[in-house]
Amino acid sequence: MTRTNRSTSPRAIIKDRSEPRTGLDSSMRKGGAGAHNWGSINEELRFEKEALGDEAQELEEEEAGAGTSVSPAAREKAEKAARKRSPSVSEEEREQALNVRKNALKSGKEIDLGTIARTSRAVSSSPPKNVPIVTAAASTEVLPERAVSP
Repeated sequence: MTRTNRSTSPRAIIKDRSEPRTGLDSSMRKGGAGAHNWGSINEELRFEKEALGDEAQELEEEEAGAGTSVSPAAREKAEKAARKRSPSVSEEEREQALNVRKNALKSGKEIDLGTIARTSRAVSSSPPKNVPIVTAAASTEVLPERAVSP
């Protein structure tokens, strides 16, 4: 096959390594606007206006849904519950979680995966509480216990 025939053959063009595999021409330049610099500067103004319109629409929907959403008392209660959670787990909570996990399959009823998931925080504790904190590897001096955040 001559060079001229090869350049017109579709199968040869697919296999030809001189052509980029993406099919994009390397001489094609990006316009410099839009996502990943594709587009043109002229379209940028339209994108900004559309974004502002979307934001205004979301605010209107949020304000319209505010009357039917959660009451302030319920919201405050949820916030208190979130603040009330402590990073450390007491020994009682840990024992209860272990019992729930041990007896989850023994009950004969359906397995409640939600309960098992809620006990995961109590079971996985890092580092263990009975490990002393020392100043250096060769030191035998033990520091007083501190609250260790996970």
